[in-house]
Amino acid sequence: MSKEDDKSRNIELTPEQFDILKEFGNLGSGHAITALSKLINEKVDVSLTAVNLIPFWKIPELFDNPNTDAFGIYSDIINKTDLSIIQIFTKESMINLANYLNDSDEINASDIKSIKDLDEFSISIIREIGNILSGNYASALANLLSISLVPNVPIVALDNLNAMLDTLVAKYSQFSDYIIIVKTRLSVKQIKLNGIICLIPSMDILKELFKILNIKYDLNI
Repeated sequence: MSKEDDKSRNIELTPEQFDILKEFGNLGSGHAITALSKLINEKVDVSLTAVNLIPFWKIPELFDNPNTDAFGIYSDIINKTDLSIIQIFTKESMINLANYLNDSDEINASDIKSIKDLDEFSISIIREIGNILSGNYASALANLLSISLVPNVPIVALDNLNAMLDTLVAKYSQFSDYIIIVKTRLSVKQIKLNGIICLIPSMDILKELFKILNIKYDLNI
């Protein structure tokens, strides 16, 4: 498919369709607040900054600086209705949060070149944050679609954002034409953690979502 063909698949949502997606996003954020607060024993604010349904070719446009390093947290739901969830957070912001929660020596973000450079506590806290977010956004989407979606335990990776996005598009664009994007901000006292959560639905889930959003579009073309 040519780039022009890809762009022809762009969907302009109506305000009513955006409201439905925002309801899903707010539900996921609201449920995540309680679980994250219990995890780190601190007040946590999770705010939804944007939610959208976009074609794969638009993914690079979501990031101001794609040459930076980022943590990717990957979860899959293997069922009759497959779904993949990828959460992306900048390296510096996630290391800042790990340092805040870790009683041991402070980690210098510039010293972290790969996931192997992190201590087990930092990896486990990043994984559990991802587990909570993926679980609650999957639950919110399942509630919208009236289905069951339970993610597996996530895998944490650290890579250049450009490379991460290339892998994401190459791997998942063959399974689905569109991706649900949730931009979220986690705040723990002075720590601000801005992230993008990508929910990649199977074509079956996508068709059900289009029905609920009343999007008149032939996904078979």
